[in-house]
Amino acid sequence: MALQQNPDIKIFTSYHKKCKLLSSNYIYPIQVGTSINGIVYPDTLHDDDGDNISDKNRMYCELTAQYWAWKNADADYYGFMHYRRYFSFNPASLREDSYGNILFNSPNKEAFDTLQVDDASISELVSQYDVLCTKAQLISNLNQGRTVWEQYEKSPHHRIEDMQTVLDIIKDKYPDYSSAAQKYMNSKYAYFCNMYILRKDIFQNYSEWLFGILQEHEKLTDFSDYDIDEYRVSGFLAERLWGIYYTWLKENHPELRFKELQRSFFSNTDEQASIAPVFSGNTVPIVLSANNKFVPYLSVTLQSLLQNASPDYNYDIIVLTSDISDDNRLLMKESFSSHNVSLRFYNVKQDLSERKLYVHMHISVETYYRLLIQDIMKDYSKVVYIDCDLVLLDDIAKLYETDIGNCYVAAVTDIDFAGCYNGFDPKRKPYCKSVLRMENAYHYFNAGVLLMNLDELRKNFTTNSIFDLVESTKWEYLDQDVLNVMCENHVYYLDMSWNVMMNWKDKVSCRMDTLRAAPHDMYQAYLESRKKPKIVHYAGFQKPWNKVDCDYAVYFWRYARNLPIYEQLLAHLSPTAASDTLIQQDADTPYQLQIPGMDEPLYIEGFYIKLINKLNKMFPLGSKRRTFVKRIARLFVS
Repeated sequence: MALQQNPDIKIFTSYHKKCKLLSSNYIYPIQVGTSINGIVYPDTLHDDDGDNISDKNRMYCELTAQYWAWKNADADYYGFMHYRRYFSFNPASLREDSYGNILFNSPNKEAFDTLQVDDASISELVSQYDVLCTKAQLISNLNQGRTVWEQYEKSPHHRIEDMQTVLDIIKDKYPDYSSAAQKYMNSKYAYFCNMYILRKDIFQNYSEWLFGILQEHEKLTDFSDYDIDEYRVSGFLAERLWGIYYTWLKENHPELRFKELQRSFFSNTDEQASIAPVFSGNTVPIVLSANNKFVPYLSVTLQSLLQNASPDYNYDIIVLTSDISDDNRLLMKESFSSHNVSLRFYNVKQDLSERKLYVHMHISVETYYRLLIQDIMKDYSKVVYIDCDLVLLDDIAKLYETDIGNCYVAAVTDIDFAGCYNGFDPKRKPYCKSVLRMENAYHYFNAGVLLMNLDELRKNFTTNSIFDLVESTKWEYLDQDVLNVMCENHVYYLDMSWNVMMNWKDKVSCRMDTLRAAPHDMYQAYLESRKKPKIVHYAGFQKPWNKVDCDYAVYFWRYARNLPIYEQLLAHLSPTAASDTLIQQDADTPYQLQIPGMDEPLYIEGFYIKLINKLNKMFPLGSKRRTFVKRIARLFVS
């Protein structure tokens, strides 16, 4: 048969939920199970229009799209794909997994370009053939037997008696296909997924044969005890029926032109809900980023934020994540949502799927999420970004209302970085000069608390250009270095009280040793900020959830105590740490530690707790000595 010029090709992509879909002159998304879904998605085909079996979708799966196309569409070629699986029209052989899938994270432009799922490639390839389908798959690779029959018999949610019923129907009503049926069921290769592109007359013949068999199977079978997965039986059977029909075609119509194509699989197809403002007027948009393991500490941060919130403002909170579970999302929504508080989650997995992001030390990949904010928050002019290892002691609306003019960000200078640069860390100055190349290293800021001027950032940077910079070198402090390089000379410097770093300490050293090496005016400003911090930042390797008496831990536990996850936080502590606390501090009266050479006392939360912890071993729980020492301890904090 001569090649058909400019054929009318209709390839239907079935889907049942909101997801990312490709649409073109030849590819037509079609919602399946529309009549029972309860939601009708716009701008797409629906399997409940015209002559249809949409209400049988739970049983027939994607075949309700094929039935609809058979009864309602007209084309020279009919094709079928799924929202997770597309054909590859690329003539090159692409790398597959053991199940015959070309793996992609999400259906984006780069993936479709690789698969060459474009009109020109589709038209050129399809017009050369009469029958196109997925490549044959070796059954033994599936570890479910060695033949098509054995694979059906050993597959979960399949009943072999259904397959036998179908073979009996073929023998009785379609005897010309019996030989092909036996041959295919004994074959070591199978054709899965109900994916094919067929010339019109072949498609019409196959659909009449296929649905005739499946409808007869329905009449002969009692499905009353099938579970929800077993009830998808018609879709399962159709995968084997296609193999039988394909075998029959090749044996009886050798003149036809056949082509087997690779198929893809997309692991993440969810379409993100757009992040748009939910309040009008007096709104403070706040962005955080966290993974599922960090949910307990994120919750404490949110609790501190809302306990200091003003009733005069609305708080629009967005958490950037890639893996926070539905249960944890629901728990946080129940805990933190109110009339003037909205809490939403945005999955960034697709946004960074093609990026190779360097991480090291204790820093996780979530640190890069803040670099996506200008795109994710398209309808916002500015936002506050805060890390999740901090607590707020003042209303964040005050920070949001700061007028920073045309500056890209507002932030607090990083005194720890300054101390390292000023001699405490011999490697820091060469790194600043050769890699960061900042004009003034003492202007380096900590990115854990940011007021971001999104309008100005968008004028000067695209997200792609930012991540190109991220990938250009192995930055010592990752995205924080990148932000400092980007924003140099365009930073509004906040009072240090908006980001007071805790003083970590161990048996031989503490952060204060580093801070004392900073320029004296920065050091004095830091000491002043400790007197009345607005935000306490547990930056570094010590955290109150793993060292209960660390600096400023009292604030963390004060907020944690009112949360449903309080017991979970306690469970993360070691038995010694959980039981060693003899007295509770008053968060409004921080302890003081006098350091030689300092005129002003240094405020270090937990100092007396550490002292009492040592006394615990000398004064056991319940003893008279313990009661006595508790009375003495109270004298120190009264």
